Amino acid sequence: MLVSINHTQTMRDRARISEATNEASLAVIALNNKNADKTAIEQNRKMALNYINYFVYQKISDDLVEDADASINIEYNKNTKVYSIAYKQKVDSLTSSKDKGKVGELNQSMIVSNKTESYGNTKKFDRYDSFDIAFISDFSGSATCQYGDTGCNDYSPQNGNSDQQRLQYMKQAITDIINKLKESSGIKFALIPYDIGVPVKLEAKNLAGGESYGCSVMYKMQGPYYDKINYNFWANKNIAYSKWINYSKSYNESKLPPTYFIENLPYMYFPHKNDVTYYLDYFNYRYYSQIIGPAKGLYDDDALVRERLCKPVLNDEGAARYRCGEDNWDYPLRHEHKKTINEQYGAIVQLYHFMFSGEYSDVHYSFANTKTVDVQGTIDELFSGINTNIITFNRPISPTVGDFSPFLGMCQSPLYNNDIMSEKVINLPTNHQRFLEASKHIRTFKAFPHLVPFSKDRNHNSTLLSYIGESEQSWQPGGGTDTITALLRTVPVMANGSANNKMMIIITDGKDDAGADILRDDFLDKGVCQAITTGLTSADNENKGYIEKAANTATIHYIKLDPKAANLTTDEQYEEVYGKWFTKCMNGNREYLHEAQDYQSLFDTMAKIIQTETGNFVNRDESN
Repeated sequence: MLVSINHTQTMRDRARISEATNEASLAVIALNNKNADKTAIEQNRKMALNYINYFVYQKISDDLVEDADASINIEYNKNTKVYSIAYKQKVDSLTSSKDKGKVGELNQSMIVSNKTESYGNTKKFDRYDSFDIAFISDFSGSATCQYGDTGCNDYSPQNGNSDQQRLQYMKQAITDIINKLKESSGIKFALIPYDIGVPVKLEAKNLAGGESYGCSVMYKMQGPYYDKINYNFWANKNIAYSKWINYSKSYNESKLPPTYFIENLPYMYFPHKNDVTYYLDYFNYRYYSQIIGPAKGLYDDDALVRERLCKPVLNDEGAARYRCGEDNWDYPLRHEHKKTINEQYGAIVQLYHFMFSGEYSDVHYSFANTKTVDVQGTIDELFSGINTNIITFNRPISPTVGDFSPFLGMCQSPLYNNDIMSEKVINLPTNHQRFLEASKHIRTFKAFPHLVPFSKDRNHNSTLLSYIGESEQSWQPGGGTDTITALLRTVPVMANGSANNKMMIIITDGKDDAGADILRDDFLDKGVCQAITTGLTSADNENKGYIEKAANTATIHYIKLDPKAANLTTDEQYEEVYGKWFTKCMNGNREYLHEAQDYQSLFDTMAKIIQTETGNFVNRDESN
């Protein structure tokens, strides 16, 4: 009977120790320090002992060197990624013989251990749920800085090793992450590049035969800027702004009120309406003669007429000498556009005035700014107004001058990537020379970068990789920075995804433009991040058809590319570095804010964000 009782107790002790080593191994694998050094080994030993002491009756000392009654060994197999814990301990018998030293005496204690083949072994597995992951990537001019240049925050020409540019290691890290996970079931990636606006690829060719692109934002605009402006029509027009400023001065206004041109257009417009149509038509001709013609090898008016791109006009009041592309839908003097010009001209001039007059410190080079955007209305209609509030216009392919577009400051990055804009173009002494240089690249123009949404294509990730790598040249972005525009424009992309989890990863290196930062903070103050994540997980939005599928989780991560990246430890430091992204968007949660200073730290950060890890029990002989 005594033997049976002791045997039963021994089995119970062994079961407790085995269970303890199992739980200890899960704790060790959560640390996942791979027994890298003496400190890591000691950390694992102490962690394991804490669990073992919780499970067993007979507590043991943390100092196993002096404790002869117990020993522990923790191994890590690098090849199989298996942690194994072998533990043994001397335990007292429940009963013992009173006759010491006689034959048949029962031992006072015995050594008990876990069954090392099947207990105390855990393996690190990578587990991925279905994810829609959008890389919201900063393509502004400052991304061309060398990533070790701590003083650079503006467009930097290609000097030295272009692979050391911030955008290049961002490109490499994004490519490597997609490569790593492209075959993972349920994971799809999207790319949302941005500067001031998000470039999108258009199906139609440009006038010289290359690709074309548009510029896209998603806002609910205020008043006359909401549903009364055809942004696509005005996008390639010259509005003779300088003339209208001179006309306005004749009304003796010392300072123009915010809606001056809209309110006073009837008084100014009628005497000068032929000026309006002439400038619209003349600069349309200039675009053909200075850019499209040379791109096609046509260098004079006769050649343009001979190839039927333009035709001469006589005695047509308000028209230029040559009408070019009059069969195109957006030719300014088509009869159906007369009403558009009469009704919208004042608002367009006002938009230009906001952007470029220099009189408004809270405005930047976008028609979507603090004077024109309905912030609360945009947030309220993030999902119900997805279709109506997306504004996309065909971006003229030309150097960034006001001759051919009132929205010249927006979506410049494809122009830089195609050498329409470059250090060389910027330093040319005249616009004529700039146009001639630009004309060399229009026939081969590629709409890059541009938004790549999710698709139902089984090879979607591979297609995205091909798109990112299709050009052997380095990415050459340019333009300003307007991050809130990019985040908002990502909403319809995420709404069309069907994964269980939605993840938006903002990757940026610089500050938003002055004016854009004020609009951004207004959106963050009013809870735009919470509205996005809540809306993407809303069953009601799915039922109403606003989103493809209500996600289980929706998160926004913000990665700052910073050559001076520091180890932030306090909320004050996080607020100083991230501003309202920390206090308002993330509600003080540091988990969603990250710093990266080079390729490796960026790759590791993105991998950590995306990867969900878990540890599973294994048998040693099955660990391969």
